Amino acid sequence: MKYKNYYEILNINRKSTRDEIRNSFRKLAKKYHPDTNKTPEAESMFKDINEAYDVLTNDEKRRKYDRQVAKYGYGIVDSDSSLSNVKYEFKSGVNVINDLLSTILGFKKDDNQNSNTNNSSSKDEKKVKQKSEKGKNIISNIEVTLEEGFFGVEKKIAIKSYRTGLNTFSVNVPIGIQNGDSIRLAALGNPGKNGGKNGDLIIHVKLLQDKEYKLDGINLKKDITISPALAVIGGKYKLKLFHETIFVSLPKHLKDGEIVKVEKKGYISENEERGDLLLKVHIDMPDNITEREEKLYEQILKIERKKASD
Repeated sequence: MKYKNYYEILNINRKSTRDEIRNSFRKLAKKYHPDTNKTPEAESMFKDINEAYDVLTNDEKRRKYDRQVAKYGYGIVDSDSSLSNVKYEFKSGVNVINDLLSTILGFKKDDNQNSNTNNSSSKDEKKVKQKSEKGKNIISNIEVTLEEGFFGVEKKIAIKSYRTGLNTFSVNVPIGIQNGDSIRLAALGNPGKNGGKNGDLIIHVKLLQDKEYKLDGINLKKDITISPALAVIGGKYKLKLFHETIFVSLPKHLKDGEIVKVEKKGYISENEERGDLLLKVHIDMPDNITEREEKLYEQILKIERKKASD
């Protein structure tokens, strides 16, 4: 199965708006239109541009496409994988460049070398006889904030290779990533031997702890502190979650330590299922008490004492 990189085809990124997508599409469509561009790759590129535009300007198609890419990456999906613990796989690297060129640009790189010498023939024969070995994987790590995991993010990662020096790669961190998940970039590891495949780049994800919210599966937990009056009367409680302002309706007669559940306002799964927000209530006195408030508390105290004596 193949997945084209529609974002790369349109020269945009995952956060691009519909207007940005439309503007980029118009420029590229004009550039590669077969009526004006007679190069061999123009017709294929024009087709890919239209395909990418159709998917990325349709919200439902775009969400489905992003989920598929998060699972399988771009290029050919390798079903024979020994990395059963790796949840997200991203195909890239030397071994699939030719496929990407063919898929996206409509032409294929010719790797055949023009050599007819006896020495080269004998070397090829020796390589066939020798057992091929896959290159070793390279292990790396990235840190992702809770907010980045909620929305999905593109991260840059630098890997130092003894052959090619320092290389920078773009890593597509999908929505709903969890701490300890791994991302695989195929063929970006150490080179194979005797014609064997390159190893993979395995990236372990560390989900950073948030100052306010704690992650529990796809639920979020948060401690809130309210006044005795709000605990008794109930009312609206305002809080900020990622880019959203939420007004929570607190019920009457709340007790210290009680949990208030706000449905579908938690974290998110890879399938875009939203968890719940769980608020643990702590009741505390305000820092500054006015004289009027103090008199009201005196009246409440009198009522409490009278109730206790009855």
